[in-house]
Order: sequence, then structure tokens, then C-alpha cells
Amino acid sequence: TWLRWKGQKVEFCRCAVRGRVRCHEIPVTKCFVSKCYNGGTCKEAVYSNDFICLCPPGFTGTQCEINTAERCSGGQGLGYRGTWSISMSGLECINWNSSSLRGKKFTARRPEANTLGLGNHNYCRNPDGDTKPWCYVYKKAQFSWEFCFLPTCIIDPYLECTRGSGQTYRGTKAVSRSGLKCLSWDSPAVSRKIYNAWRSDAREMGIGSHNFSRKTPSITTLGPRAPITNNNQGETRLRVVLGRTFRLQNSSSEQIFDVEKYWIHEQYDDETYDNDIALLKLKSEFGICALHSPEVLPACLPEPNLCEISGYGKEEEFSPFYSERIKRGLVRLWPQEQCVPEKLSGRLVTPNMLCAGDTRGLDDACKGDSGGPLVCPKNGRMTLMGLISWGDGCGKKDTPGVYTRVTNYTNWISSKMRAN
Repeated sequence: TWLRWKGQKVEFCRCAVRGRVRCHEIPVTKCFVSKCYNGGTCKEAVYSNDFICLCPPGFTGTQCEINTAERCSGGQGLGYRGTWSISMSGLECINWNSSSLRGKKFTARRPEANTLGLGNHNYCRNPDGDTKPWCYVYKKAQFSWEFCFLPTCIIDPYLECTRGSGQTYRGTKAVSRSGLKCLSWDSPAVSRKIYNAWRSDAREMGIGSHNFSRKTPSITTLGPRAPITNNNQGETRLRVVLGRTFRLQNSSSEQIFDVEKYWIHEQYDDETYDNDIALLKLKSEFGICALHSPEVLPACLPEPNLCEISGYGKEEEFSPFYSERIKRGLVRLWPQEQCVPEKLSGRLVTPNMLCAGDTRGLDDACKGDSGGPLVCPKNGRMTLMGLISWGDGCGKKDTPGVYTRVTNYTNWISSKMRAN
């Protein structure tokens, strides 16, 4: 059985005798938690948990997870969500949901299939971090895998000069005006930049797995919606990524927003980390803001008690590497009388801070997690109790992490939101 759209209404369908389809209209309501990606509209059947997505132009799939306009692969193609389905030898890819793939490591039956781009389709994907997208194929009477014959961004090695503003330049010059060598557009170092190889329109801009010079649209003339900067300079360079599982890999579940404006607390002290809190206003396009989904849910402001922390920080205090995948840990709130300098190498603890730690000595925040959430369950909802701020090392026995006490800032947050 399945749901389908009939104009603006929804029908419930089932298979009948002789391969016929029988459908009838059913009442639906807006999904309490959206299960649709890329701005899709989610409707849920009133008398069941079945849902259906109405996808915006350019997207398709059960959850609008497929980008029909994505024509090429940048870099390793980790975030490729297009519709190419032919292997290097010209074979048609097998559906990731096919029962013939039972026992294979990467199929649509994996718990995190949506994040990896796998689903009820046969489009090329790179779920395991290989060098390029691939798929399963049926070859020589057995099931195996092959890389896909997927187009990459266009490069013209014979183009020596630019015309006009250089917007259409597709040559191979890779040195800046000051003589420095350009970074590759798919380098992890530029993954947070507005223009990189993982954009859906990367091919049109000539951006891909290379370091050749390209002219991207100007970001200096933002027009009438440009934010006015005073004490919050640099906000046009900030972006917020919601729903991403891996730190440097795109996923079909993520939602990306520019930051229109932000506020650092007026009494923030960068010596003691007192008042360590900032509020960001997301810049929405066409009135669309963050959508609830299985990977993106809001946390309520507080009014505890096993709580949860999460982030991409280091797994050990002196590790040179940050976590590639978002991780979470469980901690307990400490009584305020134990949240004292004596527990934290003599460092000042103010009433605007709270302590939390794991008595097992297993879970703790570390460098790179700062700003992340400390959420605790309350009345069936997760409540934002703290923000990861600082600590004395990572994971030390009987040593808590220190968090910004969000309860002290609900009025400050509300005042900023009302005024903006």
C-alpha cells in the first residue's frame, strides 16, 4: 500500500486483483515532525502513521531527497544526490533497495541510509567515502560493484585568458595575484565557504575537484536585505548547517542557512568565559525557516537527571584530530555547591555557569565542542539547559565540564527576538 497525490488531495492506494490499482481519498494533516528534505511539504494520514511529501521543483524521491538538477560530481562525490545510474562499463545500476543485495554492506536497509543518500532508487552514490560515486551491478552472473561513469565539472586546458568579468572562465590558472597557489574547491579547508565543490550549482560555476581560478557571483552587493553591522561584524561570513552527520560531508538531511545577524552577550568576558552565549538570527529565503525533520528538532528553553551533549570535538584532550562524525555523550548535572574552583584547577566559576559530568569517566565535551548543546529531558521534550563553554582538560575523573547556564539568559534571548 502507498499514498499518492491527486491534485492537492491525497489518496490511499493498494494492489487489487490482476495487477489493478485501487485508490480512495483520505484525510491528511500537516506532519508534526516533517520527514521531507529540501523544503518538501509533509502530510500525514489522520488514521495512520503514513506520510507523503510534496517536493519543490528540482527534487523528487519519497522524502524529496533526490536532486534532479545535479548533473556532475565534485571531488569524491560524497554529497552527490543526482540521478546518474550507469556504471563505468555501461551497466545499469541495481536499486539500493533490491532484495538481491541482501547481505551487502551498503543498501537502503541500513539505519542511516537517508544520510548516505541510499533509498528506493538505483542512482550512483558514495556511501563509504571511496574515491568517487559507485553502485552495485549484475556482471558475469554475479552481483558486484563498479564506479559510475559520472560527469565532472568542465575544464578547458587551452583557455589562456578571461573575457569581461571572467564569469565563464573555465581554464587551468591556479595561482593568485600575490603568487600563492590556489586551494582545491573540494578541499576540507574550504568546505565552510559559501562557494565550494559541494554546491548543487557547482557545475554551472565551473567549481569542482580542482584548484583552478573561477569567478563566483559577488557577495559584496547584498541589496536591501544586507544586515546592518555594528558590534556584530562579520556575520555575513557565518553559516549554520542543521542535520549534518559528518563534519566535512554533505548529506541529504541537512539544511543550510546564512546568518542575517547575531548578538554576543554585552557582558561576555573572554578571560573567565562568563556570559558565554550568543544568539543567531537565520536568514530565510522566501519565508522558509528551519524545518522539523528526523535529524532537525528544536530544543525548548528551560524552565534534570541525565542530559545529553553533542559535537564534532576531539575525542581526547591532546588528539590532533577533530571527530569526523557528530558524537553524543550522556552527563549528569552537578549540584551548584560542587561546581567550584577547587574542582577546576582554581579557575573562576560564576553564577552564570553550571557544571555537568559523567561519573563513569566516559563522556565529556572537549576542544571543538564549544557552543554545542546540553539538553535534558523534561515533560517528554528536550530542554536546552546549557551551552558547552570550557573545562579543565577532557574526561578527567571527578572533573566536570562547564556550561553557560541558559536559564539566566531567557529574558535576554526574548528581548533580542522581540526587537528583531
